Amino acid sequence: MNDLDIGMQSEISKFADDTKVMCPIRNTRDQQKLQRDLNELMTWTKKWQMKFNFKYKMGDQELQETEEEKDLGVYVNSSMKFGRQCAESVKKANRMIGIIKRNFTNFDRKVVLNLYKALVRPHLDYCVPVWKPYLRKDIQLLEGVQRRMTKIIHGMRNKTYEERLKELRLMTIEQRHLRQDMITFYNITQGRINMQVDNYVDILRESNTRGHNMKIRPSRVRLEVQRNSYFKRIWKAWNKLPQEAVTAQTLNKFKNSIADCGIFKGRGDLLSR
Repeated sequence: MNDLDIGMQSEISKFADDTKVMCPIRNTRDQQKLQRDLNELMTWTKKWQMKFNFKYKMGDQELQETEEEKDLGVYVNSSMKFGRQCAESVKKANRMIGIIKRNFTNFDRKVVLNLYKALVRPHLDYCVPVWKPYLRKDIQLLEGVQRRMTKIIHGMRNKTYEERLKELRLMTIEQRHLRQDMITFYNITQGRINMQVDNYVDILRESNTRGHNMKIRPSRVRLEVQRNSYFKRIWKAWNKLPQEAVTAQTLNKFKNSIADCGIFKGRGDLLSR
């Protein structure tokens, strides 16, 4: 697979057995470039006698447009609203809750929280910086999973959701996802995620501003689908973080620093895994 991109002019992304060829089409020259690269891929498959597992054929058949695709476990569509991804995540999480309720008789706090964090919540957290919802109906759909799970704990059924969260030291799912957004951007600034942020935000390294000296300003966008993208939604929260957070030397120190930050309404399980 290492020689797959030799001679390719389009951008190519390889992850495990997943390969993507990306090329913006603005004119006839771009169309010809993409077609030439697809021909190169066909030559590579014949040379190594390996066939691509594509839903759409590449040989004599024309590539077809698709409104939605599942990419590494995340449903992506042309609207970028991620409604189906939310629904699928909730379906998997609720299925696990059902399995827990059928197979366990001890629903004390420690047991249920451990099961929730190990088997249920990961379905709501997987790759969430990519698909974090912004529509209120989708946010409430995800929150409903935690509402349901916390109710089955002994002594919690008759308490309000807010009371349950406070007593169990849990954040809302929305707060937890905001925290994951902050962790992701911290990892980007530390070079742990290979991404050229200059294409999306300007980093304002100024010492005379209130707060920390690594504030960001998102680039202007023209399309509606871009207005709720990752960098457009995180910049205000990131700019409110304390100086000791953005300059933290380790991820654990960063997590400790944001634990007392005002952007989270409650400390909750900020340091839980």
